[in-house]
Amino acid sequence: MKPQRTEDVEPPAGKLLWIPCRDEQVPHICRRVLDVLGPGTEILTMTPSGHRHEPHMIPGEDIGGLAARAARRLGEAGYAIYDCGPGGAAGYALARALVAAGHRSPRHLFVSAGPSAECRCPGADRAVDVTDPCEPHDSYRPYGCPAGPSRLRCPVTVIACHEESAACERRTDELWAERAAAPVTHLRGDTADKGHGEPHARRIAGRICTVPAEDPAPPSAPPVTGEVFREAMARVAAPVSVVTTLCREDGRPRAFTASAMCSLSEEPPLLLICVNRAGRAHDVFTTADRFLVNVLTQEQAHVAKAFARHERAEAEAELAPLEGGLPGLSGVAARFLCTREDVLPGGDHSILIGRLESVTLLDETPLIHYRRNWHRPVAVPAMPSITTGPSMIS
Repeated sequence: MKPQRTEDVEPPAGKLLWIPCRDEQVPHICRRVLDVLGPGTEILTMTPSGHRHEPHMIPGEDIGGLAARAARRLGEAGYAIYDCGPGGAAGYALARALVAAGHRSPRHLFVSAGPSAECRCPGADRAVDVTDPCEPHDSYRPYGCPAGPSRLRCPVTVIACHEESAACERRTDELWAERAAAPVTHLRGDTADKGHGEPHARRIAGRICTVPAEDPAPPSAPPVTGEVFREAMARVAAPVSVVTTLCREDGRPRAFTASAMCSLSEEPPLLLICVNRAGRAHDVFTTADRFLVNVLTQEQAHVAKAFARHERAEAEAELAPLEGGLPGLSGVAARFLCTREDVLPGGDHSILIGRLESVTLLDETPLIHYRRNWHRPVAVPAMPSITTGPSMIS
């Protein structure tokens, strides 16, 4: 029959790999679908070879040969696979072989619904599940199992020419959930035309024509300007510390508020602090032999502000000698006495690494800086234990 183009079905983007059944088994619906798609669709026929124990299978190429030929014909074009065989075993194996060989994944896999329970294949001496292309019995492995990931990263549409029972559809969903890390949908035939008429063929062709040729382009991200960087880092909650020391030149207390402080190593015990290269505290702290890290409490936001100002000499003068004779703050959540271990470049900051000499811990709640404001930490209830049933976390 000469294909007839229809005016209401646009040709699909990309190409279509079509896997037929044996000529005498090709359902009329498959021929009707190809007729509806018409000459505007580039269709590549993929005929898999039979198995030596299954003479009823049509002759053709093995899956590896089909995949190589398909890759050459496809080039960089997007494509979908339409497998008319029951259960979609060959389509699944072909898609896996293409991906395992380094080709792009299909945009969509269309498969005919197959029996979800056991069935007896012509020429086979026992019942086998034809919906499982990796069924372990040697008498039914016509397609093989290519190496590589077993789950396809493309949507799957299961085409039925009749109404499936709920149990059959559920079993089909379970089988394809094991093979596709993407949605699985069903396309059923109408009761009126029993799934073999023109309306159903048009529905299938229409679904095939909706497959995009390319992956959707990811949304373009804004350039990482200074403003974008600051806004992003404002979303990272951090404890607030005031770092203190004695200036080597004049012996006066010096301090600055640091939000970039974190642990670096347990053995030896190291922490790091980032110091702005343009700040007046930079040279003092990167040359100091020792310094004190004062972790502020939730009641000391005013202290953080005082030592964050450019003019902070008055606040520095009120610091009292503490661990190691260094100036520091009392009533804080913790104090870490450190020896300067190293100073490393870090863009417009220097990374000051300190080795802990002593630690003083108080039973106080620390201050948190988040989104340019001060916060106190709140305990979160433990996560519920994982169960096999449905759950919701709000």
